[in-house]
Amino acid sequence: MKNKRDSGTALFLMEMIAVVCFFILCASICILVFVKANNLSRLARDTNQASLAAESVAEVWKAEDAEGLKTRFGMREEGDHQVICWDSRWNVTADGNQTGFLAQVTVEVKGAVEEAQIKVLRSEDGTELFLLTAKRLSR
Repeated sequence: MKNKRDSGTALFLMEMIAVVCFFILCASICILVFVKANNLSRLARDTNQASLAAESVAEVWKAEDAEGLKTRFGMREEGDHQVICWDSRWNVTADGNQTGFLAQVTVEVKGAVEEAQIKVLRSEDGTELFLLTAKRLSR
């Protein structure tokens, strides 16, 4: 014989808990998808800007040599390569502490040809965004 206390509310409560858990699971998956999309969008934006910056550095190097890079981009020596720094909005900065991005420029002379390798990195994690090799005849 059924008791009055066994009216089915316990079953309804269990069903509601299962539904809430299902919605929490779906919401967490949606949040992960949006975070991944944001990271991919940021990487694409940074890669696009890095390619433009590397092309600008290469064109100035071809036209004006290292002196042009020092004048226009504030390039400085660091070990075996030169470094150009940009802030997080891709504005050239001379302060190495507040950089968002940096380019490492390495120039090699191979016979009658000079070759500059321009590597643009995100400074916070060292992610290589773009690598460009430019060549010109030695002067």
